[in-house]
Amino acid sequence: MASGWTPSNLSELELADGEAYHRALYHDGSAEHPTSWHGNSVAHLIDLAVPHIHDGALVVDYGTGTGGSAIELLKVLDARGISINLILIDPLVSWFYKAREILGERHNIHFELSITEDENGNMRFRTMQEMLGEQKVDVIISASTLHLVPEKALPDLGTQFASSLKPDGIFVWNSGDIQSSLCPADAALLHDPYRMVRAHLRDDTLRMTRMEEMGDDEASSFERRVDRIFPIPYSIEIILDAFDSAGMNSQLSSHVVEFTSEDAERFILVPRLAAIAAPLHEGDERDSAVKDAIRAVLVKMRAEGTANEVAYRSHWVYGFHKLA
Repeated sequence: MASGWTPSNLSELELADGEAYHRALYHDGSAEHPTSWHGNSVAHLIDLAVPHIHDGALVVDYGTGTGGSAIELLKVLDARGISINLILIDPLVSWFYKAREILGERHNIHFELSITEDENGNMRFRTMQEMLGEQKVDVIISASTLHLVPEKALPDLGTQFASSLKPDGIFVWNSGDIQSSLCPADAALLHDPYRMVRAHLRDDTLRMTRMEEMGDDEASSFERRVDRIFPIPYSIEIILDAFDSAGMNSQLSSHVVEFTSEDAERFILVPRLAAIAAPLHEGDERDSAVKDAIRAVLVKMRAEGTANEVAYRSHWVYGFHKLA
């Protein structure tokens, strides 16, 4: 039985959010059937990590979400007869509960919620050292997470990772939403379509009416919060500088992963992500607007050459880091 954090008192909306994101990764909700974009994007990450994982290794999955990367890693290790101690870390209870539901019956898995309340009642992120104690780690993996870390927080996170690794330990990550010169002209970043959906919906008539019902200050604050759902991507150099400064050597590789139109629609309809259409009401009103917008965006991407009739091409960067 897994140890550590367990979910409690989740609302129906939180449960639905976690279930929807899991189904954005796995077609029918079965962990045996990953969507092609999830399976393909995480496969290379696992290829980078597995040669450095031995029986009894301590592995951290930073940014577990609903468990997609951990599920795929454990499939590979189980097939090779490799048993590990795995620590899963995430701040979002609505998604993390699903990882616990799927993986909670396994032994040697520990869950750490990475957000906590300080003495003043403010939420803060816990450090790696708070979550790991004196343990040192063989491998840290992080799938589709680093692009969500605020730029100003990256140097400290790099230092935390470096301090958590054993001398021969490694940190590997992937992201489909990092700007780099590696991206070919016929591919987009992972979240480009959804930022385009956001732009498309800014001028939606009903949405504008709802925004006008707010005061100017409230509306401005509201729009800033919505913009943070799919933030503007920063450059790969910012990540490299953070980990180089932490005393780690870095290697990069990249792959283009096709994201089918159906999967793109399923992804953006996850409640937490579909909030880019707020203040349109949750449910049919919001979902209908989002569906219309993503379909219009994919038509535009086909004209621009970053999508075809069945999928858009997303560019993924993979980082491999060792202590210098």
